[in-house]
Amino acid sequence: MELEEKIRTFEARRNALLDELSGLDPEVLSTRPEGDDWSVIEIVEHMVVAEREVFLGLPEYSEMKVYTRNFKNKVMLRIVMLVLGRIKVKVPSPTMNPKGDADLADLRARWDENQQWFRDYIKSCDDDRLNNAVFKHPVSGPINVEQAIDMGIAHLNAHTNQIKAILGT
Repeated sequence: MELEEKIRTFEARRNALLDELSGLDPEVLSTRPEGDDWSVIEIVEHMVVAEREVFLGLPEYSEMKVYTRNFKNKVMLRIVMLVLGRIKVKVPSPTMNPKGDADLADLRARWDENQQWFRDYIKSCDDDRLNNAVFKHPVSGPINVEQAIDMGIAHLNAHTNQIKAILGT
């Protein structure tokens, strides 16, 4: 799949999820299914804050650093991609945990901001720069644009399935 097609796929799935959730009662979104499991709104918040962490807080493009990827990073990326959506794991960084105090409109605005920053970054890149590992996942380490998109799609798919299970849809 081409880069632009991957971006469109991510955006379509993200917007479909948010549109579906916007029609639900806020109480349904904030009800925890059982025990320590997150509510639907907390899952959405996690996706927003996790993405922002991988994007290193949306820095100015001139401040972005290129990281060196090693063999361990390559192996860990494959492991992360295999695990996403298949095995329930702990959040790899405490900053990726939801605080539980946001509403869906706020989360959509923050997620839109993340995605606009990412699209603008891609537009600012030549082909060589697109291949640079400028983002960092807490487990897999440095990743490039395409790897970030692939991880974003897998992350979104995994949590969309989790949300559908909670909602019984």
